[in-house]
Amino acid sequence: MLRTGLSWGERVVYWLVILGLLSLLVFYRRATLPVAIFVNGKPVAWVSNFRLANRAVELAKSKLQERYGHDVDFAEPVDIGNLPLPSGRQLMSPSEASEALLKSVSPARRAWLIVVNNQIVTALKSKNEAEQALELVKAHFTPKNVTLVKEPWFKEKVVIREGKIGISEIVADAETAAQKLIGGLEPPKFHVVKAGEFAVRIARRYGLTLEELQQLNPDKNLDRLKVGDKLLVKLGKPLVTVVCAYQVVRKESVPFKTERRFAPHLPGGALVTKQKGKEGLKEVVLEITTENGLEVQRKVVKEQILKEPVTEVILVGGGLR
Repeated sequence: MLRTGLSWGERVVYWLVILGLLSLLVFYRRATLPVAIFVNGKPVAWVSNFRLANRAVELAKSKLQERYGHDVDFAEPVDIGNLPLPSGRQLMSPSEASEALLKSVSPARRAWLIVVNNQIVTALKSKNEAEQALELVKAHFTPKNVTLVKEPWFKEKVVIREGKIGISEIVADAETAAQKLIGGLEPPKFHVVKAGEFAVRIARRYGLTLEELQQLNPDKNLDRLKVGDKLLVKLGKPLVTVVCAYQVVRKESVPFKTERRFAPHLPGGALVTKQKGKEGLKEVVLEITTENGLEVQRKVVKEQILKEPVTEVILVGGGLR
């Protein structure tokens, strides 16, 4: 009897042969296709094989390190892979490919990054410098000689982590990094008081009310400005928001009450002060919250009467005139 199909074993051998041929075809194609060097996913040079491509990358990195130091690497991702050679392009030697690669990359090294809301804003050489920069920013926006409720904090998510970054983004010291965070998108604007200037005129010049100018300068007495005083007239746009909560103790007067008593022995309509009123005195503890030095909330947390007010007593005549 004649067989009409392949046995199970023959089918397995058949498919194994086909898979082997396909693998050989893929290997042959990979072996004959040029190898491209990619920067950020974009091809910048072609060589004939992977060995030469790796050699070109090593040469480029070596030249970069000779120029900037042994700890320098590529800032951009660099990869290699098979890619047909476009029309008009030629295969390069490893030396030529390394030069083409260097024109497409920038130097980077590992540093300590200050990250605000998942965005890298600056970098320093050490973790200690990065921490110091953040403390300088907090100190800049924290009022002096106050009792803090708790340590100042950032409104945004601010973290320090190690990572690779372009060397041009690494600043020299903590002070420079702090100024970058404070100056941010737009630095604050100040006005230096000159002879003959008054607060009302200064406020009007910058489109402010007197109350707004006082709010921008809570530590200044606008009625007693001196030549050379520095007034904040426009807030900047720092890259971070420092929140401070602190307490201040103030003494405030307590108004006295007025009591009118009917006095029939006095002529009708006559007013006689029997007891003169006197204001009292109280101590008020305020909790103030600021954001980058600008007050955003104020609440009374404690009041204590130091001196009771004296009620003013006025006798009102009700007798015959």
